Amino acid sequence: MSSEFVAAMRTLLMLLLFFSLTLPRAYAQGERKAVQFSGVIVGGKNSEILPGAYVFLPRAGRGTLSNNVGFFTLPVFPGDSILFSYTGYERQYFVIPRNYRDETFSAKIQLQEDAIMLREVKVYPFRSRKEFDDAFLAMTLADARQRQALAENTDAAALRRLGVIQGNTPSANFRTSQQQLLNYANNKGFANTLNLLNPFAWASFINSIKRGDLSNDEWKSNYKDMPSLNTNRDAYIRQQKRNN
Repeated sequence: MSSEFVAAMRTLLMLLLFFSLTLPRAYAQGERKAVQFSGVIVGGKNSEILPGAYVFLPRAGRGTLSNNVGFFTLPVFPGDSILFSYTGYERQYFVIPRNYRDETFSAKIQLQEDAIMLREVKVYPFRSRKEFDDAFLAMTLADARQRQALAENTDAAALRRLGVIQGNTPSANFRTSQQQLLNYANNKGFANTLNLLNPFAWASFINSIKRGDLSNDEWKSNYKDMPSLNTNRDAYIRQQKRNN
């Protein structure tokens, strides 16, 4: 065998040995290992838990939803970009570090509120101004019954009837009894009330008899609405109807 052939075979063996040692190592360095990504999704300034939020991997075309306490878990790879979205909040991306080597990765995802200012919209239940005017004029206010009751309760005739029907309070009865005692102490009977020796008192008494003051029953009209003794509600209502 020539020396050139031996040198060529030696070079080929060295190349085969080199590739056999370096290829497995290169393959191991390029292999990506899956990572179990989990966390909690919250939103707003108060970190409110967001159940049912979308967790999506655009590159892989798969994803998941957060549960009722905002927790999620999803297998990913280092370098993946995960999209988080929820109604009323801005979309947010989260990227797994490319040099991450652990089997699990946890994070708290804070979404920001998406405030949208809408134009003011005025809603009217009427098709025209005339229709509104007609409905307004025909409208019965909710407090019409209360105003009617107030007018009836402040009527002068109704107040007089209530004053006659309503009995005295304990303090009024006490004042009346004290006044009666005082009058009795001052008058000492009918003899002092009508001075028999006073001719002017006799003249006034005789004139009142001539005028018919003793037979005048107008004072009884103030007591026509007063319920009689031993009566009930139905009898009193019938009495009121008869008097009116």
